[in-house]
Amino acid sequence: MVTEGKQQGSEAPKRQGLRLARWQAVTLMVAGGVGALALANRLSRLGVGAPDDGLHGSEGRYAWRHGTVHYTVKGRGEPLLLIHGVYAGASSYEYHRVFDQLSERYRVFAPDLLGFGRSDRPPVIYTPRLYIELIQDFARQVVGAIDHPTAVIASSLGAAFTIRAAAERPDLFARLALIEPTGIETLAGPADTPGKRFWRATFRAPLVGEAMYNLIVSRPSLRYFLESQAYSDGTEISDDVIDHYYVTAHQPGARYATASFIAGTLDTPTETAFASLNQPITLLWGEYDRFNPINHAQAFLSLNPDIRLLIFPTGGLPQDEQPEAFVREVTAWLSAPSESLR
Repeated sequence: MVTEGKQQGSEAPKRQGLRLARWQAVTLMVAGGVGALALANRLSRLGVGAPDDGLHGSEGRYAWRHGTVHYTVKGRGEPLLLIHGVYAGASSYEYHRVFDQLSERYRVFAPDLLGFGRSDRPPVIYTPRLYIELIQDFARQVVGAIDHPTAVIASSLGAAFTIRAAAERPDLFARLALIEPTGIETLAGPADTPGKRFWRATFRAPLVGEAMYNLIVSRPSLRYFLESQAYSDGTEISDDVIDHYYVTAHQPGARYATASFIAGTLDTPTETAFASLNQPITLLWGEYDRFNPINHAQAFLSLNPDIRLLIFPTGGLPQDEQPEAFVREVTAWLSAPSESLR
């Protein structure tokens, strides 16, 4: 009995030591995983400098209430505001192949929306309302649309925000050229749901959220997105283009606005707002776009019999794939008498 008791007593500390060793191993594994994520996140930013907007004009800074907005302006004549789409790595670079040509006839303003490009990227909650008010305030305070309404070219989700901005403040916006707008068939909301808020919070979280974001904005992921969603011919996407999107997407704080887009909390319905618009409108659509296909244009056409649809043999960025044709069609429409557009 004495011998057996000694054996049991000696095994108890061994079991305790084994449990402690296991917890230490788990702790080390977790710490190692956290350390690996932190290192991977840090490495993804190495060698990434400040982005270039790719436009050749005068640079300006608009001190908006939520952060400073970078913009480029060039040309003389009637004002023309360019609003880019919303996605990882987005910026006014989206218009780099048409900016100079448009500035030959118009005074062109190309801002980077807050959270993108060279604008500030504060850790605020990015919502449709934030961008709607930014577009209105930029048009009024920078473009000077309070005295002379501006024409607008706006793309994708940026076009959806522009539709709502123009519906609320029709006095600021003269004509709307909308490149594949969303809000009826695509990204129609509602933006604010518990599930969407959860994913937004996940992507905004340190370490894990940043690591998830870095996977999405890796060079292979960016190339896949551009080849499969944005362009009809992926062979036209140069390494320089990928590098530009990569640098823009890896600026400090860039994941906050993108987190809202990926989570769906920037989705916004536009059907009611679009039906209320009285400005001349043209829709511009890429025939081979996969994300927002050409048949989705019908939902907008059915709401306004006076609008015009221009179809290009491109993917979702006709201004980049067919810049000469894009400028020719848009400038002809912008310069046409208003009565001929109705």
